[in-house]
Amino acid sequence: MRLPCALLLFLVLASAESPPVVAESALGQDPFAFFWPSVVTSDGERQRLGTGGTVARIVEGHQDAIAVFSATPLDADGDRFVRWMRQITVFKKGKYVEAIGRFSSPPRIEDLAALMLDATDLKDLEHCRPRKCGLKLSGTEIADLRRVLSGRSNPTDAVQDAFRRLVLTRVQRYAQSGHRALADYEDRRTPVSLEATFSGLVDQSVFLRQQLPALADFLVRWPDAPLPSAESFFYWSKERLGAKAIISVTQVSILRGDGAATPDVVAVGKQIFATHYMDGSLSVTAIVGDGQRSPRYLAYLNRSDVDVLGGFWGGLVRRILGRRLRSDAPGVLQTLRTRLESGDPPE
Repeated sequence: MRLPCALLLFLVLASAESPPVVAESALGQDPFAFFWPSVVTSDGERQRLGTGGTVARIVEGHQDAIAVFSATPLDADGDRFVRWMRQITVFKKGKYVEAIGRFSSPPRIEDLAALMLDATDLKDLEHCRPRKCGLKLSGTEIADLRRVLSGRSNPTDAVQDAFRRLVLTRVQRYAQSGHRALADYEDRRTPVSLEATFSGLVDQSVFLRQQLPALADFLVRWPDAPLPSAESFFYWSKERLGAKAIISVTQVSILRGDGAATPDVVAVGKQIFATHYMDGSLSVTAIVGDGQRSPRYLAYLNRSDVDVLGGFWGGLVRRILGRRLRSDAPGVLQTLRTRLESGDPPE
């Protein structure tokens, strides 16, 4: 699962807390040991959680990636979490999510009926060329959309329809053959391989390969490494933070555990397409605890490769985004917690 992606991608830049050095033997008392060594919570953070608070901070990562960890106490179990996840269009609803839809199995064009490009994206397409485009598309996709634009006095409806079919094609190809079937993004001077980008994010998420190697293999090698115990589906969303809305497609994979050696439930979100900012994204949401009935915590780690963080201005961009979003982080997690604790999702 990915929580409101544009927000939680950046939400802890300004509230970063240096991770403590903890001996491996101490992890037995840490309810967040599942995320070790990527995340080690401090005594202060656990005390804050123990009084009902929320923690959020940046995690060390690659210079072009932002890794965010956040957690909050939770009075709900894995069964309820899974029921909410299956109702993803309700679970993710919020002020940052303008539109969302879950794909059928197999995906159909009707699943995308509510998806619309913004006027700014349509304008960008008028000037879009391979290696210089305002949207993350392949060279072939750019050419196809520009053909629809040309020679029409009012091409808006036709372009919207062509874009929906483009998204559907990407989902269908991914579902059949994985990331290797998806063409590189050619919006910038250097093409971006989605397969290589996502594999790099998994490699940086050391805890995932250590704790759940079969799940990590399932994600990287999809669909060639089946994991029968995992439940998987796709959804699209249109989320806004600032001037540009991000249209993305995510694969959600849900795996149940025993609540002790492994979390009660783990939901992984794998980005397979995004129109802006993110070249790849991996999120892990889990209900963790100490193996007893309580306390439980909703924990979230997102690692995203972001195209605006490199170069001369990358550090400044980090600081600006952090200051802007510092006050929003607790509210987002509290909203999700409230939904989970309110009971089962509406049918």
